[in-house]
Amino acid sequence: MRVLLLVGLLMVGSVGCGGNSGYGEPLRGSVTYDGQPIPRGDVILEPNSAKGNSGPGTIGEIIDGRYATPSGKGIVGGEYSVTIRGYDGKTDPSTEAAANSPGKALFPAYQTEVNIPADGTEVDFEVPKP
Repeated sequence: MRVLLLVGLLMVGSVGCGGNSGYGEPLRGSVTYDGQPIPRGDVILEPNSAKGNSGPGTIGEIIDGRYATPSGKGIVGGEYSVTIRGYDGKTDPSTEAAANSPGKALFPAYQTEVNIPADGTEVDFEVPKP
């Protein structure tokens, strides 16, 4: 009986301390604007609860036309609202803020909807020219 109690407590403890965070596999892909890779920016993925997705949201940084969500901060499949912000990556090295600046915005924040398969790990985005 003590063994069963100990095993039960260990199982509950492992779920409560770390366990599965609810995040799926990291998501990655390419991001283009007007047919060209976006130099810098981010892809923000928010679960669309109105369409039944209660999974986690995450953000992936765009570098040289590719983005990836951080390890351990992927997504589960389903409907997502996506916001993409793109920048030219050009900074003025004479300014103090240049080190953290992604450069000049290429377009206003672009929003779209996407249905990501549960086993999806790669999704590409094309931001249309206004």
